[in-house]
Amino acid sequence: MRCIAIAASVGLGFWILAPLPARGYAFLGGALRLDQRDVRVFDNFSDPEARDSLVEDPNFPGANGATLAIWKAAVEWGSEAHGDGLGDPSQGVLGSGGANFDFSWQGHASSVGGPNDNIVSEIAGSSFGVYAFTETPIEDGWRIRFYSDAAVWEDDPRDSSDPSFKDIQGVATHELGHALGLAHSADITATMVSFLVHNGIPFRSIEADDIAGIQALYGPRAPDKPHVGTYELGAGVVTVRGHGFSAGANEVWFTRRSALADGTPLKVTGLPSFDGGTRIEVPLPDEASQGDVLVHKQGGGGSSLSNAFPFDPGRAPCPTPRLYGTAKTTSQGTVPALYLQGRPSVSAGDFRIATDGGVPDQFGVLVSSGAPAALPFRGGTRWIGSPFERDQVFQFDFLGGANLTPALDAHPIGATRYYQLWFHDPGDAHGTGLSDAAAVSVCP
Repeated sequence: MRCIAIAASVGLGFWILAPLPARGYAFLGGALRLDQRDVRVFDNFSDPEARDSLVEDPNFPGANGATLAIWKAAVEWGSEAHGDGLGDPSQGVLGSGGANFDFSWQGHASSVGGPNDNIVSEIAGSSFGVYAFTETPIEDGWRIRFYSDAAVWEDDPRDSSDPSFKDIQGVATHELGHALGLAHSADITATMVSFLVHNGIPFRSIEADDIAGIQALYGPRAPDKPHVGTYELGAGVVTVRGHGFSAGANEVWFTRRSALADGTPLKVTGLPSFDGGTRIEVPLPDEASQGDVLVHKQGGGGSSLSNAFPFDPGRAPCPTPRLYGTAKTTSQGTVPALYLQGRPSVSAGDFRIATDGGVPDQFGVLVSSGAPAALPFRGGTRWIGSPFERDQVFQFDFLGGANLTPALDAHPIGATRYYQLWFHDPGDAHGTGLSDAAAVSVCP
């Protein structure tokens, strides 16, 4: 058994003085087989701070605390964005690897397991400045242990200035890099550098050297690698939509409700695809749980396994909001085109409607309706139907920007609302400015 550890930032001056190499990444020797892509957590973290994050994220259904932090760490190494890629305010997109590699999230384990069982957990004590370590070799699996006394383990320490608080997610991202076959990097900007930077939050996002390393190990994501884009729930049937599926003999992998001792995903096999390899109909297994869904097509290796897409057997994913219509040009020659941020999820609470093209310092209102329209209105177009509601009064900033939070919880789950900005434009012949519009389906 070989252990690869992440240590405190002793010797930092040496690394700063050393010249940056063209290639910093290195390998442990070997890579994870396709049957070793599972990852589980035995949540025995003893610090209360390890379970502060209690708000569910649609991209990580059913997870919170340390479990949520470790799941986010795993998907950062994935071949593409996990769901819509949101869920971490410290980085833009979760899922940055771009390689033929994706973890299969298998939820909670019943124990710390053995050194090859692909489980993350805490271990008592400390070890001379080492925060956590990964047990290898790689081909047969791995195990990651966090030393309980090495730090106050926090699932989200962004608001803490206490130097003893360390970030579970950042440290787990580093250790999972070892689990998939990367050694420490000589590039001091890499997540796989040998010492912890600050409280570990910078390690949440893998960097260019880490990405080059995982792509060197598993190959850049193949053009024909399967892609899961969404799913739909019917009467006992899950419709998986994407592209690159085999004509026949596909497998759909789910997270198990009761994880097996070896972490094997719940697999439904022998499934044909339809519509040119873009749709698979799969009976929903009773043991399918909140977690991820993946598609394995005929063939071996990472290029035959799709991205991991967040899955909840109790609800379908949020439809992507869409923009429609055209904005009316203001008297100052700007165009108040909308852009959208976050997800229209009541529980996530991060959805925003914004524009940079308004009239500085002028007042306006975010208006919504239950139906779209396309009606002439004050020299432009009213893109929402009647009756409509005044959702939020606002004032543009001195540059003409506005960033608004619609009251999604005022509407039923599943309802679609149509939004537009109306605002005062003193230089306009009608005195009114109008944005384009957004169609938004309200999600849990």
